[in-house]
Amino acid sequence: MPFVVTRVSTIAEIALPTIEFALHETFSRVPEARFEVVGVVAHNVEHVMPQLRVMAGDISAVERAFMDDDTVTDATLLTRLKDRGLFSMGWDRSVHRILSLIAMDDTAVLTAQASNGEWTFRIQCTNREILSRLYESCHDADVPLEVQNVQERTTMVDDPHELTQQQHETLRSAMKRGYYEIPRKVTTTDLAEELGVSHQAVSERLRRGHRSLVETGLSLSRQ
Repeated sequence: MPFVVTRVSTIAEIALPTIEFALHETFSRVPEARFEVVGVVAHNVEHVMPQLRVMAGDISAVERAFMDDDTVTDATLLTRLKDRGLFSMGWDRSVHRILSLIAMDDTAVLTAQASNGEWTFRIQCTNREILSRLYESCHDADVPLEVQNVQERTTMVDDPHELTQQQHETLRSAMKRGYYEIPRKVTTTDLAEELGVSHQAVSERLRRGHRSLVETGLSLSRQ
């Protein structure tokens, strides 16, 4: 009989003014526009917001505004249907810096959208401590993040030692790059640069991943 446990995670809605993050200039040109990130990628800061769905009366006006928006490095119109357009986006480093605070380790960005001059993110953290750490990191970096709603979600899992996507990616990169060889071919700093996350995030992923694998091995050895 499989070992089933409950896992509790924290779901939060956080808000950030566009002037402190992205598309403030675009909103000043087209204030009625609404934006929704498509295909959110949580484990790679460089591609957290790869595509943007735009809803506006004049998509061409939004496209022109993108060209003059300092937070946008590239905006390619992929599809267009009346008052909706889908863009492939490239973002300035200032946007990536804030995303690195929001999409920290053990945090998944579920949705991201913007309207009325404000960005709203729905994120999932492994626990409230991670959410508190995220808020404190933003506060220390002078990023005026506002937590609007917090809920707890309970799920049933068959394997309590299952690796998270971030842990699996980090362990795989460590193995591939020779982190476990003697002597080591790469450091945690090298892995952090490759994955686009902080040195601390890599260290935590490796430590938590190693613990999950050891716990799984010990569980199997008792069967």
